[in-house]
Amino acid sequence: MDKPHSNNYHIAIVAPLPEDYETARALLDEPEPEYLLNYSGAACSLGKVGPHNVVLIGKAENMTNVSVFVRDAVDGLLQAFPSIRAGFLIGVDTTTPSSSIAKSCHFAVGMPQGFQSGLVQFDADKSSHLGRMAATFEMSHPPSFVKGIVEASMCNTGQQQWQKYLEDQLCMVEVAHGSSFQQHIHDWGREIKVCCGKIASSARLLSDHILTDKIGSESKIICFERAAANILPRLPFLTICSIARTTISSRPVKSIRHCIRMAAVIYAMFVVQKISTIHFNNQLTFSSLFQYSQLDLGRPGFRLMRLEAGQTSQLECHLFQAYLSDRDIIPYEALSYVWGAQYTPYSIKLDGKLISITTSLQAALYQLRQSNEDRILWVDALCIDQKNMIERGHQVGLMGEIYKKAENVVIWLGDLSADAVLLKSAISKFTRQLPSKAFKEWSRIDSRFQGQWRQIEDSLGVFSHEKLVNSVQSLMGNPWFTRVWILQEVANARSITVRFSLGRLDHKAFAVIPFAVGVKASEQCQAVLDIMPGPLKGSSWWNKNRNLCQLLWRFRGCQATDPRDRIYALLGMASDTEANAIQADYSKGEPAVMREFLGYLSGEECLTYAPIASNIQELQSELPVISKNLLRKKLEGAPTIDSLKQFLSRQGSVSMIDDVDILRTIEHGSGCITILLDKTESPIQFSSDTALKFLKNFPDILKDLLKRPDFTINSMPRFVAEAIEYDTEILGQVLESWPDGEQHQQLKDDAMIQAIQRGLPYCKAFLNQFQLPSRYRKGKP
Repeated sequence: MDKPHSNNYHIAIVAPLPEDYETARALLDEPEPEYLLNYSGAACSLGKVGPHNVVLIGKAENMTNVSVFVRDAVDGLLQAFPSIRAGFLIGVDTTTPSSSIAKSCHFAVGMPQGFQSGLVQFDADKSSHLGRMAATFEMSHPPSFVKGIVEASMCNTGQQQWQKYLEDQLCMVEVAHGSSFQQHIHDWGREIKVCCGKIASSARLLSDHILTDKIGSESKIICFERAAANILPRLPFLTICSIARTTISSRPVKSIRHCIRMAAVIYAMFVVQKISTIHFNNQLTFSSLFQYSQLDLGRPGFRLMRLEAGQTSQLECHLFQAYLSDRDIIPYEALSYVWGAQYTPYSIKLDGKLISITTSLQAALYQLRQSNEDRILWVDALCIDQKNMIERGHQVGLMGEIYKKAENVVIWLGDLSADAVLLKSAISKFTRQLPSKAFKEWSRIDSRFQGQWRQIEDSLGVFSHEKLVNSVQSLMGNPWFTRVWILQEVANARSITVRFSLGRLDHKAFAVIPFAVGVKASEQCQAVLDIMPGPLKGSSWWNKNRNLCQLLWRFRGCQATDPRDRIYALLGMASDTEANAIQADYSKGEPAVMREFLGYLSGEECLTYAPIASNIQELQSELPVISKNLLRKKLEGAPTIDSLKQFLSRQGSVSMIDDVDILRTIEHGSGCITILLDKTESPIQFSSDTALKFLKNFPDILKDLLKRPDFTINSMPRFVAEAIEYDTEILGQVLESWPDGEQHQQLKDDAMIQAIQRGLPYCKAFLNQFQLPSRYRKGKP
């Protein structure tokens, strides 16, 4: 049945377990008679908690398919009560892994940690088969005011308030459960602890406790449960679970379990009564939230967005599906921007429903909206269902092509410094003043750019230089430059437009401005500027070898909201992953992604290794050492020449190696040692024995090494004296590699002594190769 005053109900509590439902019903103020919801058949009770009208639903008759029951019950709830703005779900059959902070007599709250969701849905059968978490969806964050109340309850004052509320409410349910239950309430009430973290939900629990512990540890899961497994991920329910069991302990006695379950229900009531009615004014109703339809993943399909023309405060957009394989694909532009904080205070209309967006995206869309014509855009936050792990991985695999096929890539920098107006004016004049072929014919470090810029500064007045320098420094420090994703977005662009809150900047001038002004750009910033579309891109690092390991090392300072994107964002740029050896897969946790990368790097499909990094960012900082250790392990296995070459081709920088590594690699031929030496970090040091072996077997490689300023030979005089026997020509090159002056002469003197000590043939060869020093002429000792 439908209630005529249903729009007055803004909060829902879902309690599938009959006992939890009855506990919640006993705590409702002014309860109305229970009835059954249409469609789902779930029990429904209306009442008040504090100042709020609350809908309580649940009471499943069969707990076998409880996740299906909850899904149908929530659908029926939102049909009957379309004004629901906050929801709480009481979990079912909760198990905690051994690594969890939540133990028996505790209950868990699915609270987001940073960008991560507070609840993840996963496929238990697939997880059992793969031996890792197989995530399917991430739930939306609960409303900010709900998160604020939960966070406040964890501080000292909040904990005191919660304990007082718990004791008062437990007393209220004593009557319902009989006086014999009173002792358990007093014994266990103060032992009950609230634990916040990530909850994992599946239709059935994992039966293997070892696997449960592994997944829990790797994915930082506080507990596993079954009720939320089929709820639509865009519905921002807060899940609260009493801990029924752990993987390492037996279940508590029935009376204690019931006490803990009551505490979880009471905590939901505690949070509800703390909510201010003011919070509901700007909170979207659950029924108005946009839900994504299924995307065709069988083809290279993706969504595009039509941003409606207009001038009103409400942004309206429509999604439609397109295919990269279509020759007549509709022209579109792709947006490149910083997501910024996870706070989403704004909403736009998407296919008539509402979706929350960040401040950064809202500002970008307002700037891009045209007054008289719709605009076709690709925006990752809206065109990809970010909660769908399978779709997200599929779309990330297409992102390189999406940016390549875009007619234009719009870079959104947001608000710039106070002197941005002056900089914009100066760049416009600079662009107009340059010769028409300057960007085609001048290098990025051509001094003529600086000369032209000085003329602009002179025309703007005596105080303009300092302001422009500050403005360029602020521009180069924009967070946009720190994102790992922008590398792929810029590198694949055919055309670029640079936009900010006060207008646009010419992208060609944008790429040379730091040099022209005399501002030193960071390595990351310069790397981005170097690959802007245009003739100058051909001479940049983009046209050099850029395997995945090299990219991970070079851009280890980049930032990513999701740590897995530190690897996934570089796949489309790497020269060695074209065979899809690594694919973006967000069903995997960060540890599984690290193992996959290390397995690829080592050439071992199932790599077993002692953990050397706790996360991908730390792994990036250790890559040269990792490559050195993997090389040693590889050499121990007596690899074939081809397998060693393939292994070396996947490495980036290799931490400084020793003679043993070098000599063992020599055994596999000049091709392998050449690759290794090209990748070895500076300085490269050879012992005299190793240098002699190179002189005998690979003289050309040694000659190339001698040209490198970072190459040295220990005991150089000894090497020079012994090398005379094999190749006198190389000695001149050896001596040329040493600086002129006393050191140069000292080397000759020491080498002469070494030659004398080795005998007359060496001495004669040495004297024939070099002019005799004056102090060794006749009459001198």
